[in-house]
Amino acid sequence: MKKWLSHTNSTVLSVAVIGIFILLTLFLNSLGGFQLDLTSNKQYTLSDQSLTAIKNVKDDVSIKVLTVENANNTVLNREVTDMVQEYTKRNSKLKMEQFNLTQEPTLASKYGITGSSIVLEQGDQYKVVDIASLFTAVGDGSDGSYQFTGEEKLTQALMNLSSTEMKKMVFLTGHEELGLDQLTTLRSSLEQNNITTEELQLSQAGVVPEDADILAIIGPQRDISDAELKAIRTYLSNGGKLMMSLGFVEDMKSSWKNIDTLMADYGIVDEHAVMVDNQQASTMGPLWVVPEYGTHAITDKLSDSKLYPMLSLSIALTSKEQEKYTLSPLIHSSNDSYGETNIEGLLQNETANDPDQDIQGPVELGYAADTTDGKPKAVILGSSIFMQDSEIGNGGNRDFILNTVNYLSEKEDGVTIRPRVQAGYEVAYLDGKQARTIFFVAIVGFPLIFVIIGVFLWWRRRRV
Repeated sequence: MKKWLSHTNSTVLSVAVIGIFILLTLFLNSLGGFQLDLTSNKQYTLSDQSLTAIKNVKDDVSIKVLTVENANNTVLNREVTDMVQEYTKRNSKLKMEQFNLTQEPTLASKYGITGSSIVLEQGDQYKVVDIASLFTAVGDGSDGSYQFTGEEKLTQALMNLSSTEMKKMVFLTGHEELGLDQLTTLRSSLEQNNITTEELQLSQAGVVPEDADILAIIGPQRDISDAELKAIRTYLSNGGKLMMSLGFVEDMKSSWKNIDTLMADYGIVDEHAVMVDNQQASTMGPLWVVPEYGTHAITDKLSDSKLYPMLSLSIALTSKEQEKYTLSPLIHSSNDSYGETNIEGLLQNETANDPDQDIQGPVELGYAADTTDGKPKAVILGSSIFMQDSEIGNGGNRDFILNTVNYLSEKEDGVTIRPRVQAGYEVAYLDGKQARTIFFVAIVGFPLIFVIIGVFLWWRRRRV
């Protein structure tokens, strides 16, 4: 009788354990997208911006992940597909498909892609995200660490897919400005934000196109003419908006008459002084600065996320009183900085803070000018190098300029999501002895231990 009760108790206990396991499995399955992200950098936790964008998808969206498979990018491709799966888990309208790009020449031709890409397609509309642009090396990349901006770009593409609102930004040329061929990363990012770009030779066109939402003047090396100034003023008086970023020119004090006049229309004064920041002298050099932010819609989210731009050869700006526009300082250097007015000495690597001649820190490096009713009108910055392809990936450079353009174009759906920093992956090469040791411990040793424990418990129970 005692033996029969013992077997009965064991059976009931086993059934109870199995029942609890089944109920727990059903409960966890009912939670749908619930998961606990234990990764150090919260790799699988989507931002509120992304979750909102995913929730707002009402029509079917096909997300095609087209990758080139080789030993060098297997881990990176898996990171992309894992991210896309996180999106599809949260809305049944999102469907993911995976393709090997080398085996799908028809798809590559259809979407005009030559490298690994994510294609979001809804009806006859589609957006392409270049996978290579999602990964940026940290520092010199020697340790294999990188930044992953996949969530920001995928969320922005998802939001723009169904948007019919398009903006146009024209870039002035003819004065040795930074052209679109030097701003390819910025141009691609703007297009993903539904902002088309084109260059404008104003001396030939005579007028700024009426359909241009923003006129951009990026790093001019020569002054604009009187006729060009008149055409730009006409465009701005008819509702146009201006984004101007200055570039360093040795004789800017004597040669920038019309550029200075254009800035003065908004109460901004070019001091013709180059910012020198002793706080950065021991790291990047005194002509570099990681500026602090002012309080403004352009900078508030960036400040919260600690995404700061990295600027060099920046021109000091100040402001003067005027009644037409409200000026907001956007960025400024540290207290331990000054605007060097002796450009000739600076070019000879000779600079010292002269309180009587130089602009004392903190030095203002950018302003936003808004109309009296709070509408954006112009953004004028003292630096432009940070936008070019070789620099835009540093720090918060890309985020800062995209926020600036989105603000000027009055786009409320701009996305700023802090990139994730991933540690470098290391490949471990095992010799034959190490491989055999791991095999016998993991495949043979551990299972054998559990078998021995099970046999011992069975033998003890039979003796009872």
